[in-house]
Order: sequence, then C-alpha cells, then structure tokens
Amino acid sequence: METLPIANKKLFLQYAIPCGQVLVKRGTLDSKLLESLRKDVVSDKDIDLDISSLFPVASKMCTIIAKNMGRDIIDDDIIRRYFLIEHEKAIRWRAQIFPDISLKECFVYVGKVIKADEKTIVKTQNGERVLDNNLWTELKKGDFITTHYDYVAERIPPELARKVLEKGMI
Repeated sequence: METLPIANKKLFLQYAIPCGQVLVKRGTLDSKLLESLRKDVVSDKDIDLDISSLFPVASKMCTIIAKNMGRDIIDDDIIRRYFLIEHEKAIRWRAQIFPDISLKECFVYVGKVIKADEKTIVKTQNGERVLDNNLWTELKKGDFITTHYDYVAERIPPELARKVLEKGMI
C-alpha cells in the first residue's frame, strides 16, 4: 500500500518517536537515526527523510483514515485522529501479534500539567504520571498535553482535550 505524504512531519514524529524504542529492539529502526530524529524535533529542524518508511504501521493507518475522509494528504487532523482515537485499537490488535508492546505505555493519553520543571507531572485519566522526555520546552501548570510512553507529545487546546476525553472524537 502506498502511503500518502505527511504534511507535518514534526507533529507525526512527536507521536511516533516514543514507539521508536520498540522498533529499535525489533531491529527495524536504527537507534542513532531515532535519536537524530528526536533531536531534530526538539530543535524544530526541517525533516527531509521519508518518515513513512520508518514508521510504516502508523503511516499506513493514517493513510487509511485520510482516504476514508476523502483526503489526499496526512494532515494534522489525520495525525491526531490516529494517535488520539484510533491508535489504541491498533495497538490492542498488534499486541496480540507482538508481545513486546506494553499497552499501558503505548496508549496515548490526554493530561493536564500539574507541575512543570525538570520533570513534568501530569494528571491523566490513568492517574498521575512523571514524564522525563519533554518534546516541548515551555510547558506550564494547567497546560493540556498528550503523552505517549514517558514523552509529552503535544500541547493541545483545552477544547480538544475535552472532546477527546468526553467523546473520544476529534
């Protein structure tokens, strides 16, 4: 299946990079390349690589969602729909095939920052979490964010947080 182009590679990687360690352990992604991508995201550099080949499942899932919505590109809405809504279903299914997937860690959670300094403390629907890996450098108490593994993937508006938490829809 051909994947559609990803319009916002940085946003896609903010959600996909946390899965990267699983791919490194499986031998399908180079650890140095993963670290280089993480640094590029943190420093807001342009990403010139074909990242769909590095994260094939997420890229294909986003492509399916985009095509079902009549779109010809993977835009921010598609990325968020996959990682915030559809990702959990995909992970539950893939965990039956790949026992190295930690469901609790791999799910993407919406949370509210209750402390932001060296470590970020976030309250999620799954309890409080201490997050070490912050892809955002400027978080403050009260911000709504998404978490994936121990990463802060994205700061999101309160209305999006509410929609995802209440309805599971974007």
